[in-house]
Amino acid sequence: MSTFDLKSFSSALNETNKVQSGVDFTGKSLKLDTEKDAKDIVAAISACPDLYYLTLTGNTLGVAAAEAIAKALESHPELKVARWSDMFTGRMKTEIPPALKALGDGMIAAGARLKVLDLSDNAFGPIGVEGLAKLLQSEVCSELEELRLNNNGLGITGARLLAKALSSRPPKLRVFIAGRNRLENDGATALAQVFEKMGSLEEVAMPQNGIYHVGISALSEAFKQNPQLSCLNLNDNTIGPKGAEAVAEALPRLKNLKAINFGDCLLKSKGARTLAKAFKDNSTLLECLDLSHNEIGRAACKELVDAITVLPDSGERLSRVVLAGNSLGNAASKKGMKAQLGAAGELTDDEGESGDEDDDDDDDEGTESDDESDAESQDEENTEDSATEDAQHSINISVNTTATSNNITLDTSGMEEVRSDVERFLKEPTLENLERLGSNPSDVIEAHIESIQDTDELLTQYVNATLSVAGLSLNSDKAGDAAQQLFARTIAAANKRAASWPLTERLLRGLALIKSEEKAPLRWHLPGCYASLARALPQQFPAALRSTLRFFIGAKLANLPTELRESLQQHPVLLHE
Repeated sequence: MSTFDLKSFSSALNETNKVQSGVDFTGKSLKLDTEKDAKDIVAAISACPDLYYLTLTGNTLGVAAAEAIAKALESHPELKVARWSDMFTGRMKTEIPPALKALGDGMIAAGARLKVLDLSDNAFGPIGVEGLAKLLQSEVCSELEELRLNNNGLGITGARLLAKALSSRPPKLRVFIAGRNRLENDGATALAQVFEKMGSLEEVAMPQNGIYHVGISALSEAFKQNPQLSCLNLNDNTIGPKGAEAVAEALPRLKNLKAINFGDCLLKSKGARTLAKAFKDNSTLLECLDLSHNEIGRAACKELVDAITVLPDSGERLSRVVLAGNSLGNAASKKGMKAQLGAAGELTDDEGESGDEDDDDDDDEGTESDDESDAESQDEENTEDSATEDAQHSINISVNTTATSNNITLDTSGMEEVRSDVERFLKEPTLENLERLGSNPSDVIEAHIESIQDTDELLTQYVNATLSVAGLSLNSDKAGDAAQQLFARTIAAANKRAASWPLTERLLRGLALIKSEEKAPLRWHLPGCYASLARALPQQFPAALRSTLRFFIGAKLANLPTELRESLQQHPVLLHE
């Protein structure tokens, strides 16, 4: 026989009745770059004796500001709610992960136990999940009840990383929100495996994710293990008749399901009939149902209405039933359905009407439409993620250990000679071509690059040239010294043009820490680049840039090629202060 824990009950009751206090900077449109910029938020956090919530929605945080706020959070183990949506507007994607990691580290140091974490509307993509991974795996999220990641551009890779982070210590989430993330089948399947372990979900919203019946089936299997599920939103995915079958199979285990949004999911009449039968057979006690814009014919719509109104309490229970955008038949047909549904029925915006009440345009009952079959076939054949954020996230590493030189006749005419020599070196960064630049190669390279007017192109050339020289540093002291000079001049050029974060992104690509948009392999020798970076990092690099580079190096270390990983481990300054 179970025992009654009076202490736990009393604690829970006190927490429920307690007036919640905290800090709210919603919608201030603050641009917080430095520690000084964040002083008002830091002061408010420090002055709050019981920081139950911290809301920073509608501002934009840089790394240094995030680190300052994180330091203030270290004194608040009582923090329960972090509402940090729309918090990185205008930031580079490479700037966000270290900022998220810093905030997470602050809460970890405090020993906080979050109940709500909202990071919606931050387009950080998969690399943002890496900034969250440590936090999600920590004790801070062991009691997490709501995780909101709506409109983050996660893609399949981000979904897999998120699933991996959650699976090590699956929290007992009640609410999971992840709409508009292009999760597709593979991402949905990865998350479904975690949902199955949770068993505690009450609300799931994953609209607009490009999920077809394969992913819907995986989710439906997971929902069977979450019997408390009451609200399910899969709007604007392609559930189709096959996905409807999977959902129908899960319904006997979902006795608490009250709200379903399958609008714009290409159910067709066949899928609608499958759901109607399942609703009726399982006496599903729905309160809200949205099946709008699903190409459902009149007869199938009628079956749905009959199924959800068969129980005598339906008039009081149903609050909203949306069938707009389907073929509901003529005026008499719609009037009959409206009478059954009462005030709950929303039947406007038909895609078409039948002039004959007995007309039935359920042509898809026996087979799926050609469009749906083609779409599902294409989806099954192409399971790789092509999302922009994923393309920026994946690693494309080519460790060049040797380089050769072609015989090229030099142009010996003044400046054209210098110009040709620099371009030749950038194309083929060998020691022989470096020697052609004379005794001060960094000066020659700088003179060549500074003639470029476009800031983005200038920074790209600075980084490419610096890494090309740095890659030779293990075999040449001259190259090593020139690389140090070029690191300093590259950072100065970025500072002069207020382009520190564009510089960061180019360095991360050049160091193979995020994927380059160029298809060609890297031309420089990465172990040499990292050796030069280790020498330059402590003195020449600003703190925010040091933190970002260390974060990405640490995150990628285990997946790097053996030679490069061993080289990095020889330089601990690249991993920590």
